[in-house]
Amino acid sequence: MTYRQVINIFDVIAEQHKEIHSFHSGFMDEVDIQKLGLENYPILYVEPSTATIDTGTLMYTFNIFVMDMINDEPGDSDITYATGAHTLRIGRTDSFSELLQVLNDVINDFKQNLHLSDPSENPPVYTSWTGELDGSEIILQLPITTEPFTARFDNELTGWNATISIQVNNTNNRCIAPINNPT
Repeated sequence: MTYRQVINIFDVIAEQHKEIHSFHSGFMDEVDIQKLGLENYPILYVEPSTATIDTGTLMYTFNIFVMDMINDEPGDSDITYATGAHTLRIGRTDSFSELLQVLNDVINDFKQNLHLSDPSENPPVYTSWTGELDGSEIILQLPITTEPFTARFDNELTGWNATISIQVNNTNNRCIAPINNPT
């Protein structure tokens, strides 16, 4: 299983979750938070960390962020934007509560979600992301520790971060590598 395939799984999870409005991946320090409109929040953001190659396995580690902009000014009330797609949350406590549940949903969806793997079968065949996918077994390492964060911008970017590790099969096969053999 490639890095791209793992990122695609998170993209599908974000797309199907009703409270996540956008998905992004890459390094957090490269994101221009100011250019993201409020309609993009809450965001699921996946940042690569390490990859460990071992005999028969490859372990990907990712930092996952679920975040939203909040307005923590006293006396303000919820603001619903014209798109109707986003309500600016007031207060960290409610944001932390709601966004931790969203992060929990993402982790559970990755661990347990069934997706249509073979629509040609009758009845259709469903498998879990963490079951067999393209011949690769995916194992999500548990438990997962989460951590709250708040960063100051025009509004406060608030949410939860978790570091997850995903183990996949790795054939360690030189014969399939695009390498010229010496003569």
